This record gives sequence, C-alpha cells and structure tokens, in this order.
Amino acid sequence: MEIGSHVQFVLEDKTYIGEIAKVYVNSYLITFKSDDPAIVDKYHNKVIISQKQVQAVK
Repeated sequence: MEIGSHVQFVLEDKTYIGEIAKVYVNSYLITFKSDDPAIVDKYHNKVIISQKQVQAVK
C-alpha cells in the first residue's frame, strides 16, 4: 500500500478507518479521526500500526 491509501485497523477494540501518512519497513503511520476524547488525547489522531493488522478499504 502507498501513502494516501485508505485503510481499516483495530485500535483498543474499536475499528477505525484512516489514511496512510508514512510507510515504514513493517508498519504504517496512519492518521485517523475519533469521536472518543480519550483516544484523541492518547493518540492525537495518529498511530503506528503493523502492516499485518491493516486492511485496505475500497
């Protein structure tokens, strides 16, 4: 997958859809939106997720 691709991932037992901002060797930096203030405070709408845990969204 490339930068700008939309992906789905699970974070703290909730499914989110985000966009790849940066590609690393075995993971992605993903930007996403959340309505949960605790998630926003903890992750600031960015998270690094293993490539194995990410699925492409069409």
